[in-house]
Order: sequence, then structure tokens, then C-alpha cells
Amino acid sequence: MSSSDIRSVGYDATAFDADSGELRLIEVRGLASGEGLVALTPNEKRTAEDRRDCYWLYVVTRCKQPEGPKLMTMKNPARFEWREVTKVAHYYLSVDAMTRPMRVREDEAPYGRRE
Repeated sequence: MSSSDIRSVGYDATAFDADSGELRLIEVRGLASGEGLVALTPNEKRTAEDRRDCYWLYVVTRCKQPEGPKLMTMKNPARFEWREVTKVAHYYLSVDAMTRPMRVREDEAPYGRRE
């Protein structure tokens, strides 16, 4: 199974507690500091909504702090109000625009001359 196949399931890891019978579908995020934003892909959010009973979000904060990391876990992250992120529009440039000679346009008369 390739890594792209694994990501398509909508979570990073599966855990099963043999004693309690609890299944956890776990998505993991990390933050360098103790605060910040975490984001889910559309597929991860959809899976979280579909599997509210067993979907968990593990957020590791303070990953780059001297005091060491801290793990926060939350069951059913779909219950929170997630805000949609809209992608920035793309910009394009034709390759031939870079290879064509530049044209100089003179909209006004050169300095010192009046026509």
C-alpha cells in the first residue's frame, strides 16, 4: 500500500483497545509552540463527521519548546466549529512571454521635447 493510499482513509493511525473494545481512528497534528491553528483536509473532516463515534484528533503542542511537547487529545473533533480555508487563486504566465524580446513603449514625449 502506498502512502497516498493510506492518506485517502482520512486519518493517520488506527488503535484498538483489547480490554475496552474501543476503536480509535486518529489524526495527528503538531505545533511548534503552545498555540496556533490546526487544519484538516476535506477528506479528514468528512471522515471525522462520518465516524464521530471513534474519530480522535491528537494535537502535539510545544514541539520546539525547551519544556518539551504536550499532547492534547479530543474525541469527535467534528463537534467543533471548523472554518473553511479558501485557496488563493493561481496566477499564470505564458512561457513565451519570458522569451520574447521586451518592447519599450513611450506613451509620452521624451524629456525636454514637446510635440
